[in-house]
Formats: sequence, structure tokens, C-alpha cells
Amino acid sequence: MALREGGRGEAPHTVVSGEEASATNGVRVLSAVLSLELLGVLLVAASVVFLAAHLGPAAEEFTGDATVRGVLLIAAPPLAVVLGLALIGARHGVERRGASPAHPLGRVLRLALWVSAFANAAVVISILTSLYHAHTTWVVVGLVLAAALSWVALACVRTSRAA
Repeated sequence: MALREGGRGEAPHTVVSGEEASATNGVRVLSAVLSLELLGVLLVAASVVFLAAHLGPAAEEFTGDATVRGVLLIAAPPLAVVLGLALIGARHGVERRGASPAHPLGRVLRLALWVSAFANAAVVISILTSLYHAHTTWVVVGLVLAAALSWVALACVRTSRAA
């Protein structure tokens, strides 16, 4: 059992059960992870657009093909915006579900949770398919990352399905 501090309109020092405290911690962790994913999406999108815009045809590390660079410049920003909005909506849905589990989520928040779950699943598949040629250390890191992202995807699905 833990004590919850009272805020405006609440009775101070209410007793919280262990199950409720665990659920609140889960909401906080998932919300923080979704925030970190949003930051990651924004950083990756900015890096891809910067590299596609500034590297010339002689750049072998990124891409030397002008067509591919053009597609990256056109596709990366809208994709980042869609994923960013989905992550913001998913975080809002998780927090709303944590605050009032009895109230159903709206269609937009459930859609955001599903988009976030599918995006995490796509990253997990990408990680797992790229591990076949990795060194042992990177295999371990990749598997841990894939497991964590799988947990986030499942948590998003469970949150969207909860009644």
C-alpha cells in the first residue's frame, strides 16, 4: 500500500492499493517510452532529411542516387509527422486510460494506439531481420531492443482494446 498526496479537490493522503500503484507505474513507464520514441522519430527524420539534402552523388555511405534522395526528402517528413501524431495520441490515450479506466477511449486515440503498435512491430521486424549477420554483442542488444519494443506494441494494443 502507498499513500497518494492530495491535490486540489482531493482528500489528502488517500490509501492506494498495490495493484493500483502498479498500474499507475505501468502508465508512467509506457508514457515515458512513447515520449522517447517520439524524440527518436523526430531525430531520425531530421537526420535523414539533412543527409539526403546535403550529401552529393559521391556519397557512398548514405545514397548517391538522386531519385532515392528525392524520395527520402518527400517521404520522410510526412511519415515523421504521422508517426509523431500517432505517438502523441497514443501517449494521451495511455494517460487517459490510466486516469479513468472505466471510460472508453475515442476512435482517434484508439487509432493512434494501433498505429503506434504497428510502427513498433515494424521496427521489431526490421531489427530481427537485420540480426542475421551481426556480432554476438549486437545480437544481444538487438534482441533486448526488440523485446522492449514488442512490450510497447502489446501495451498499446491492450490499452486500445480495454473497455
